[in-house]
Amino acid sequence: MSIAPLITFKAGKCELDTSSKPWTVKSVPTPGYIYLYADELIHFCWRPRTASVNDPELDLLMIPTDGSFVPYTGKDPSDSSDNVKSPTDGRIFALKFSSSSQRHLFWLQSKSQSPSGDASWFSPRDLKIGQIVDMLLQGDEVDVHEALREAQNPPGGDDDETMEDAPGPGHSGQGSGGAGPDATGGDIREEGEEAREGGADGARA
Repeated sequence: MSIAPLITFKAGKCELDTSSKPWTVKSVPTPGYIYLYADELIHFCWRPRTASVNDPELDLLMIPTDGSFVPYTGKDPSDSSDNVKSPTDGRIFALKFSSSSQRHLFWLQSKSQSPSGDASWFSPRDLKIGQIVDMLLQGDEVDVHEALREAQNPPGGDDDETMEDAPGPGHSGQGSGGAGPDATGGDIREEGEEAREGGADGARA
């Protein structure tokens, strides 16, 4: 059966090191995609960009309302909805579950839209993508194409970004710190033509 994603966007996995305090978040450099598709339930998937859409490395079957997909902002809430930032040196989303303490962390690999070049700043586009994913996980009906139309990249955007190593503020037990010495978004590369044909990856963010 061929998978027809509802939404696809560039993202990499993160590792959470809890062996010492404060905990640290480190991005895994592999270029990848997060995508969601539906059969009876929503599947939350991640795959390297070299893998087929039908062969995800991570495929989580999501029970409606059990999962949430939210910007990772550390312990301290953002001072305003226009200035949402991660305490790391990249934009990180957390996939959380109400039924368990399990969580998965992912870093956005699209180019930051921050006017000042702040790699930890969530743009309205980033937040809209997260909101769409969260709504799908809640079991809501979402017109993904319409929702994304307001959240497209500016002209010339959507190259992969590099997450350099830069220590963040300490948030004991919450995860903090830089992305790590080897934390990059991989080679700058265009999205594959194969994925563009026939909407193979659904609504592309």
